[in-house]
Amino acid sequence: MLMTNWHIHPLTIADQQHHIEQGERLLNGIQPEDQPILYWSVADPTGLVLGFSQKHSILNPAALVSLDLQIYHRRAGGTAVLVGPHLLSLDVILPAGHPLIHSDIVESYRWFGEAWVAALRQLGVQARSVPPAEAHAQRTLRKQPESGAYELLMYRACYGSLSPYEVVVGQRKVVGFDMVRRRAGTLLQAGIVLHWDTTLLAYLLGHTEEEQTLLRTGVQERAVGLDTLAGRVISSAEIINAFEQILVSEELLRSTIR
Repeated sequence: MLMTNWHIHPLTIADQQHHIEQGERLLNGIQPEDQPILYWSVADPTGLVLGFSQKHSILNPAALVSLDLQIYHRRAGGTAVLVGPHLLSLDVILPAGHPLIHSDIVESYRWFGEAWVAALRQLGVQARSVPPAEAHAQRTLRKQPESGAYELLMYRACYGSLSPYEVVVGQRKVVGFDMVRRRAGTLLQAGIVLHWDTTLLAYLLGHTEEEQTLLRTGVQERAVGLDTLAGRVISSAEIINAFEQILVSEELLRSTIR
């Protein structure tokens, strides 16, 4: 075990509903004096998780009929995420008053993004954290007549758009974030793309063949798997070890607490 000041749950492989409920239990039960918690997970079987405000109407009805795929809802915002063996997830639960919780919601992601950039560097992947201004510029494109329709289509999928401090290589997302804040504490969630294939996601979110084609190619251009970046399969165990090593670095924590 690398860390002594964090309570770490070992990697859990289960259906996504189990992971959603476990994250809720951990967040609701944390006390101010408790250690912060890491909960690593992979969903099995594959499923689709919708953001808090997304409705089932966003989904392709034909896909729902033809596929035996579970649809889930999370408490956090954001948009649809396809979960399964291709995606490693991390819940970080911080008790109320923890120094890594920032009063500014956007800035609360900063340390998380920087930690993931450092962890991926250990794995030979040179990534960066998205500045808020860059993420906001993409959001502005959704309001422009010439780009709005396309950007809103990409926005149906979490990995089709950028949010502040998410982790990218070039312009392609590797680690996506969301957050739940409660009186008891804060839950930060990360989804790390191990392998990226947009075929199923495009079928689920595209209502027409044209939309599916645009989603399949567009989201492929906006996200990338670690296996592609590294030229090899990077295991969940490697990623977990790298991230936990970064968290024990007092220098990193001092630089990210603001």
